[in-house]
Amino acid sequence: MTWSPPPRTLFKINVDGVVAKANKKAGVGVIVRDDLGRVEAALCRNLNAPLGPIEIESKAIEARLLFAQDIGIQDIVVESDSLIMAQVLNGTLALPSAVLAVVQGIMDLSKGFHRVEFSHVKRHGNRPAHLLAKRALGIVDFIAWIEKMPCFLEQALIHDVTF
Repeated sequence: MTWSPPPRTLFKINVDGVVAKANKKAGVGVIVRDDLGRVEAALCRNLNAPLGPIEIESKAIEARLLFAQDIGIQDIVVESDSLIMAQVLNGTLALPSAVLAVVQGIMDLSKGFHRVEFSHVKRHGNRPAHLLAKRALGIVDFIAWIEKMPCFLEQALIHDVTF
């Protein structure tokens, strides 16, 4: 399982969240790529809060929508390795009460885009976003890269795009 491109004219935004229970931190990683696999933007964000897995995945999706808004992307495929969140956002699974407010925020944010699709990818197909999320645990707030890729992601990105 590797990254697959979005339909032409759309951007794919992969996201992942990680939880470090030992120090009660959570990290979010976001990577935006075009239909050729080129990195348009990337983000690491530290969430200095003790969140559980479903909560961090929902916050990660919210962060990616906000990031897409900030960089002016209007047509997106939002891809996560959380099957539960993909099903919730596509309306095929009941909403867990733990993420009710965040999911409502995600749905409200989605209205500000021309086109938003939510999809699921297995963890192996989401490696660069996972690496960004892990990197976020070691920073204070956030780091963003626009129209370039972080050097620590180069190998993962080369192995990720296989079309």
